[in-house]
Amino acid sequence: MTVEIELKLALAPVQAARLKRHALLAGADRPLRRWLVSVYFDTPGLDLMRAQAALRVRRVGRGWVQTVKIGGGSAGGLHQRPEWETPVAGAVPEPGRFDTPAVKALLTPGRVVRLRPLFQTRFWRTAWTLPVSGGGSIEVALDQGEVSSGGRSQPICEVELELKSGQPAALYDLALALAADFDLRPDPVSKAGRGYALFQNLHSQPLQAAPVGLKPEMRVADACVAVMQSGLGQFTANLAGLIHETDPEYLHQARVAVRRLRSALSVFAPALPDPALASLREELRWLMGALGPARDWDVFATETLPPLMAAMPGRPLASLARDGAAQRDEARAAMTAAVSSRRLTRLLLETGRVLLPRPWEQAVDRIGSAWQSAPVTALAESVLDRRQRQLLRRGRHFSRLAPAARHRLRVAAKKQRYTAEFFAELYPRKAARAYIKNLAALQDGLGALNDIAVTGRLLDGLRGGRAARRAWACGVVQGWVESRARARIAELESAWRRMKKIRPFWSKPT
Repeated sequence: MTVEIELKLALAPVQAARLKRHALLAGADRPLRRWLVSVYFDTPGLDLMRAQAALRVRRVGRGWVQTVKIGGGSAGGLHQRPEWETPVAGAVPEPGRFDTPAVKALLTPGRVVRLRPLFQTRFWRTAWTLPVSGGGSIEVALDQGEVSSGGRSQPICEVELELKSGQPAALYDLALALAADFDLRPDPVSKAGRGYALFQNLHSQPLQAAPVGLKPEMRVADACVAVMQSGLGQFTANLAGLIHETDPEYLHQARVAVRRLRSALSVFAPALPDPALASLREELRWLMGALGPARDWDVFATETLPPLMAAMPGRPLASLARDGAAQRDEARAAMTAAVSSRRLTRLLLETGRVLLPRPWEQAVDRIGSAWQSAPVTALAESVLDRRQRQLLRRGRHFSRLAPAARHRLRVAAKKQRYTAEFFAELYPRKAARAYIKNLAALQDGLGALNDIAVTGRLLDGLRGGRAARRAWACGVVQGWVESRARARIAELESAWRRMKKIRPFWSKPT
């Protein structure tokens, strides 16, 4: 068995020829170019996929090799998984050649008899082996071809950096050097993942946040890595859809992922005061700013205007909607340019690199952090208590809060919600869910009020031109959202009362 550690990066096809001539590869030995054909097998019920495994038979030169990969994970384009390989006679798997218990438990006799070819990959691989400073080597593989199944196909153009020996941080160092000259993007989807999607005729879907997997026995440092890898994984999983699709949910989930990363830094960076973590703050702030305007116009176009236009059809609102759509297209173009930029790639790679060597572990004596080896529950209770007190303080005299004060309360509620969601797995599920449900209702209501305030700002930009009709249309929308605001404030008062009464799930019984 070997553990495959590789960083997968999508590459613009027009840049492939230039990559082959890049100075970083000039010092390597002559590249090896091979035509690789791989057939992937599974049962009709996709038993292997459901077990997070893959079985392929690949033609390499004149011979065939079968490979099993089990488990592992992907975060920000970095894939780590154990794999087993054996030679076979032809394009059909021979499970009996595997003698490893883990593979035998996967390829049971009942599954073996039902194995069928589901999809294949066919691509040219050009591979260079580069030495790594400090010892070790990395294989740089440029793959160009396609994955196909059932008459459907998808092109492949990617760079795989596979660690042959040495430290995983070297993968990021090399990727960052290449990303300075090429439009690379961390890709969390393996070739097998693409093949399974084609076989099932599945289209990509926006990815919501998943449970992090924290456990009470975890140390603070390990919890930090798990939480940030979860946010990084969510963002990279939505990145291709953010660039190429029009579904506004990709943008919404990408912003959720960025907020989770920023919240994680606000929770863990003070406990693990290392510059490598702190340096990410500014770039995440830039990214959030790049996503915000497009999201504001999405809400205006898909949530604010449609019910009003259905109730009051007519040319003035239709004209306003067209101008709003033009503003939305402009904002999305700016957002797409930002998330397609090398600056974004650099941020994602630097975040992944920070999470690998965990510099605070080597620096703990220097920085003097008492939290590094502390149980995560200690930090959770400290942060949750502090933010709960801040939330209650911000919401004092709730019914009389001015808009600016309500905004500060919304920010406090948002911070506490993400913190509670990070740490909920450490506590009894029922109590945690009840608390988060009440907090979410409060935050969502305050968020709706914020959207209403944003609508007023967007309307200011749409006024003018065709003065009478435009002023009338903007006034109608303004009156509509303000009436909704009054209704929302009334609903929020009851949500705030429930929030004040609910017992914090992390508090120990008295």
